[in-house]
Amino acid sequence: MKLLGVMLLAELRQHLRDPLTLLFMVALPLFLYPALTAGGHALVQRNLEVAEARVLNVATEPAFALPANLARVEVADVEAAVREGRVEAAVRQDEGGVHVYWDSRRPDSLDARARLRDGLTAWRKDSQPRRVDAVDASAPSARTRRQAARWLPALLLFTLLSGGLYTALDVVTGEKERGTLETLLTTAVDRRLVVAAKFLVVLAFTVVSTVLSLGSSWASAAWGMGLELPLSVVLLAGALFLPMAVLLAAVLTAAAAWATDFKSGQVLTTPVLVIPVVLGLSAAVPGLALGGFTALVPVVGLALATRDVVAGEANPAWVALAFVAAAGWAGGGLWWAARSLGREDVILGSRGGAQRRQRGDYRADALGLFALAFLALWFLGQTAQAVDLGWGMLLTQAGLFVPLALAAPWWLGLPVSAGLGLVRAPGREWARAAAVGLLMPGLALTIQAAQSFVLQAPTALFEGLFPEGMALWRMVVLFAVLPGVCEELLFRGAFLGLWRSKSSAAGAVIVTALVFGLFHLSVFRFFPTFGLGVVLGVLRLRAGSVLPSMLAHTLNNTFGMLALHFAWPVEPDWRAAVAAAGVVFLLALG
Repeated sequence: MKLLGVMLLAELRQHLRDPLTLLFMVALPLFLYPALTAGGHALVQRNLEVAEARVLNVATEPAFALPANLARVEVADVEAAVREGRVEAAVRQDEGGVHVYWDSRRPDSLDARARLRDGLTAWRKDSQPRRVDAVDASAPSARTRRQAARWLPALLLFTLLSGGLYTALDVVTGEKERGTLETLLTTAVDRRLVVAAKFLVVLAFTVVSTVLSLGSSWASAAWGMGLELPLSVVLLAGALFLPMAVLLAAVLTAAAAWATDFKSGQVLTTPVLVIPVVLGLSAAVPGLALGGFTALVPVVGLALATRDVVAGEANPAWVALAFVAAAGWAGGGLWWAARSLGREDVILGSRGGAQRRQRGDYRADALGLFALAFLALWFLGQTAQAVDLGWGMLLTQAGLFVPLALAAPWWLGLPVSAGLGLVRAPGREWARAAAVGLLMPGLALTIQAAQSFVLQAPTALFEGLFPEGMALWRMVVLFAVLPGVCEELLFRGAFLGLWRSKSSAAGAVIVTALVFGLFHLSVFRFFPTFGLGVVLGVLRLRAGSVLPSMLAHTLNNTFGMLALHFAWPVEPDWRAAVAAAGVVFLLALG
C-alpha cells in the first residue's frame, strides 16, 4: 500500500504540473458554466419579455373576453386559418364541444394557446361545454420535419468535429511529437504551402464527415421516419455548413499547433469539441429565432439558419446574413490558424510560462487575472451582495478586486505602482478626464439607442437593482466611487498593463474593453459598457496613469445615481448624440 501511495502521488504530481490540466480540469469548468448560465439566463429572460409583450392574433367562435395581448381576427374557417398561419390559435364550439386549434411548429402558436386558457376558463363557467379538445393543426409530416430540424445542426457539428479532431492532432501535434514537423519546415518547401496542405487535409476530413452525415440523415429520414425531405433542402443545408467547416477546421488546426504533444492536444481541443455543439443546440431552444443579432453570432447563426431551411420556414434575408457572417468568422479563423502555424515558438514548443515572461509577454497572465476576478465575483461577490447589497459591494470592490489588482504585478515580479499606473498624471489629463466623465452618459445612451436596432433591452433593466430608500450619498459611494476606483485599478490598471506588454495600444484598449463588458454579466449592457471601456482605456494610455480614468468612471456612475435618485427622464436624444460627439472630440484633442 505504501508503494501504491508513492506511485499515486508521483502520477498526480506529474499531471498537476501541467498547466493545461489545471486550466481545463479546474478553471474551465468553474469559469465556463457561470458564463454560459449568465448569458443563457439573460437570453431566456429577454425572449420571455419580448414574447409576452407581443400581441398575437387569434380567432374565436363564439367571441369571448380575451387578454390584452391577444387580438381577435374574423375568419371563415378557424382550423384552416391556424394551419395557414393567418392566426396563431383558434377556438370553435360545435355540438361535440369546444375545440382549441394550434400549430406545434410555431412557438407563437403555443404561446397563444396558453394565453387563451384564462379567457376560455372564464367562458366555460357560463357555457359549460361537454368537453374541450386541443387540436394540432399542423400535419404530422410537418411536425416531424420541424422536430428533426431542431436537432440536425448539433448532430452535424458533432460529426464535423469528430472528423477533423484527430486528423488535426495527427497531422500537426503528432508530427511535432515525432519531431518531423520541424524538419519539414526547415526544408526548401515554402512554409505557407506546408501550412495550407495541413489545413486542407483537416478541412477535407471535416467536409467529408459533414457530407456523409447529411446523406445518412436524409436516408434515415426518408426510410426510417417516412419524412420526404427535398434534395434541394439537403444541398442548401450542406452549403450553409461550408463556412462552419472552414472555421472549425481552422480552429482545430490552430489548437493542435499550440499543443506540445498529443496529450496536451487532446486537452486543448476538448473545448473546441464541446462548445460548438452546445452553441448548435440553440436551434432546439423554443422561441429563439434567426434575426439581425442571432445571425451574426458564430455557430448560432448558421445553426438557426440550417434549422429554418430544413423546416421549410427560412427567411432568405436572414439566412444570407448568417452565411455572410459565418464566412467572415471563417476568414478570421483561417488568419489565426495561419498565424499560429507560422510562429516559431508555436512550432518549436518554446511557449512555457517562464519563456513567455522572459520575452516580456504577460497577456496569458492578464487572462488568468480576469478569470480569477470573474470567479471571485460569481461565487463570492454576488453571494455577498444577495445577503446585503451595501456590504456586499464593499467586499466585492475593495475586498476582492483591489487585492487581485495589487497582487498581479507583485506575483509576477513587476513594479506595482508603474504596472498599475498609480503615478502622477499631467493637469491637462485631469481636465480631459473630468470633461469626458461628465459627457460619457450621453455616449452610453447613444450606443444603447444603436444597439436597440438589433438587441432591444428590457424597459426595466435596472429595476430593483438598487434598494429603495437608500440615501443618495450611500448610492454615490457604493455604486460610483467604489467601482470607479476599484474596477479601474483592476481593468485599466492591472489587466491593461499586463496586456500592453506585447500588444499595440489599440489592441490593449479593445481587449480590455471586451473583458470589461463581459464582466458586467448582461448581454443588454455589453455594448454600452464596451464603449465606455474603450473611452476609459484611451484616457489611461494618454495620461500614462490610471488616476484620470478613475475620475471619469466615477463621474459617469455618479450621473447614473443622480438620475435614479431624482427620477430624471433619461432617453437617447440629440443631446446624448452631442455628448457622444464631445467625448470623441476630447479624446482626439492633442
